[in-house]
Amino acid sequence: MTKKKIITILLESIFLIAFNVLFFMNTGFEHSTGTWICYGFLHFSYLMMIFTPFIESKEYISKTTSYTISSLYFVCEIVFALIYLIFNRIAGTKFVISVQVILTAIYFIVFFTNLITNETTKNKGNQHNIENDFIKIISAKAKYIESIISSSKEKNRMNNLYYTIHSSPIKSSNDVILYEEKIVDLLNALENAAEQNDETMISEKITEIERLINKRNFILKTKK
Repeated sequence: MTKKKIITILLESIFLIAFNVLFFMNTGFEHSTGTWICYGFLHFSYLMMIFTPFIESKEYISKTTSYTISSLYFVCEIVFALIYLIFNRIAGTKFVISVQVILTAIYFIVFFTNLITNETTKNKGNQHNIENDFIKIISAKAKYIESIISSSKEKNRMNNLYYTIHSSPIKSSNDVILYEEKIVDLLNALENAAEQNDETMISEKITEIERLINKRNFILKTKK
């Protein structure tokens, strides 16, 4: 835990200290069971609000953060505790326990659903970035290889290959992973051939890459 996080927790703990000093100073230590239940849940909700930022993802995607959810839960606990302290004579222990269980259950359902949703969305975003990077990388590679090919005929073929790659679907799937790996290997081999000015090898590699990239694109387009 970093120094900043420790200081943040200490600062937020001031509320608990101030609350407890005022609570016991003004109301004493003799309270009903319902009051102690509210007291316990109020502290639990505040602790959840303090520690939530340390368990949720830094790359938050969802519009509603888990911290916001925890904060709303804490506010609900404050409101209910105040209402109970004012009208405790007409609310029994069973009623207090029932309300607290319902509030906490709703909080946990919304809290963990939001965490799962955010994690799923983040993973999809990471996958999209990986897929997008594949096309960017091989496009840049193709453009570089085109620049070092000396033959005009093969340079034109390489230019056409570049545009084929550049316009290829970004989204990938498990069905085309082997094709993508082979394309990367062939581009590396094509780069070596271009550096050695081996026109026969250049022609063969361009033809093979064209076949594989078109095969990949066909599979992805038919899966939509």
